[in-house]
Amino acid sequence: MSPLPKSVVLPYDNDNRPQQAYAVQVDAPFRRFGDRPLEMPRYLIKGILPLVGVALLAGQFSSGKTFIGLDLSLSLIHGVEFLGRKTKPGGVLWLAAEGGGLIERNIIAARKAKFTNAPGGPFPFLWEDSVPRGDTNAILAELKAKIRAAKGECDEHHPNRPLRLVIIDTLAAYFALEDENDNAKVGTFMARLGEIAKEEHVLIVPICHMGKSAESGIRGASAFGAGADAAIAVLADINQATGEVSECRTISLAKTRDGHPGPLASFALERIEIGTDEDGDPVMPGYVKFAPVGADKNGRPPSRGVRDFIESVSEAMIKYGADVQVFEDAPPRRAVRIDHVRDEFNRRHSVGDSVDPAGTKRKNYQRAHDKVLKDQMYASRTVGVVEYIWPVQV
Repeated sequence: MSPLPKSVVLPYDNDNRPQQAYAVQVDAPFRRFGDRPLEMPRYLIKGILPLVGVALLAGQFSSGKTFIGLDLSLSLIHGVEFLGRKTKPGGVLWLAAEGGGLIERNIIAARKAKFTNAPGGPFPFLWEDSVPRGDTNAILAELKAKIRAAKGECDEHHPNRPLRLVIIDTLAAYFALEDENDNAKVGTFMARLGEIAKEEHVLIVPICHMGKSAESGIRGASAFGAGADAAIAVLADINQATGEVSECRTISLAKTRDGHPGPLASFALERIEIGTDEDGDPVMPGYVKFAPVGADKNGRPPSRGVRDFIESVSEAMIKYGADVQVFEDAPPRRAVRIDHVRDEFNRRHSVGDSVDPAGTKRKNYQRAHDKVLKDQMYASRTVGVVEYIWPVQV
C-alpha cells in the first residue's frame, strides 16, 4: 500500500477503525474553526476513562487497586457496563511486574462470581509476568513492540475485541525511572507514554502507589498526575500495622477531562472457592463486589446524612469551587470551603422539625463529615482560618 499524502488524515472512530479520510491545509500555521469535522469525546468507559491516552489507577498498599483493574478489564472483554457506565468492548494486555502469579486465579474467581454469562474458552486477556531490563527508553521501546504484537494477536484471534487497554502493574516495578520525584524527568516520561498510546490507539493504565492518606496523592512527582488524561483512585481506611480495612473501600474518579471528579462507588473484596490445593484445602481468590458510595464494610447502603453530604459537596463545588493552594509544594487543587458545604447540607437535609431543638441536623452533618474523611472519599485541609474540602485528586 502506498503511503498517504500529507494532506490526508485518518482519525479513528469509537470502534478503533479508521474513519473516512479528508484533506486539510498542511501549509496553514493554525487550525481554523470548522475546517474539519467536530471531534466528539471518545470513551473507553463513558464519563470515566477516555478511549486513548494515559490514565492512572492509583491506590494505597492493599487497597484493592489490582482487583479493580481486573474487574475493569473483564467488563471490557465481556462487553458489559462498568459501574453502570457504557464501555467499548475490547481486548486487554496486562503486564504484571508484580503479583503475576495471582492473575489467573483472580480472573477465574471474578468470572465465576460476577461474569456468569461469559462464554468459555480463550478470550482476549493477554498477559506476562516478566520485569523488563534496561533503561527507561529501552523499556518504552519494548512496551511499544509488545502493544503492537498484542494488537496483532487480538486482530487475528478476536476480531470483535480489538486491543483497547494496556495495564501495567505496577509503574514503579515495570519502569526503571531514575528519579520518580523529578518533575522534569517524570513529565518527559509521561509525554512519551502518551505518544505511544496515541500511536497505537490504546489506553495505557499504569497502576501506581499513593501515600498513606488521600491528601498525599500519588507517590512521587506531581508530573505523574499532571501528565495523565484521567485517574482513578482506590482508597480505604487501612490499619498500617495489620492491613485490616475498617470500612468499605472506595473507588473515586480523581481526574477527568470530560466528567466530574468524585466518589464513584464503594466496594468490598469477596472470596469464592475455585478448587482445592494439594492438601485438599479450598483455594479462594478475591473479586470485587460494588456497593453504593459510603456503604459500610458489610455493603449496607450509606445513611441519608452521608448521601446528602456527598451531594452537598458536589453542588457546592459547582457553585463555589475554586483553585486553592492547599499545599505549598504542590499545584493548586479544585476545592470548596466547608462552610458552603454545610450551608448546602442544611438546605437539603430534613429532620422533620424546622426548629430542631436537639441539634439532630448538626449531629448528622458532623457524622457524615467524619465518615467521608475517614473513608478517604474526600480530603480536607485548613488554609489560614478556612477549611477546604475536595474530592481525592492526583
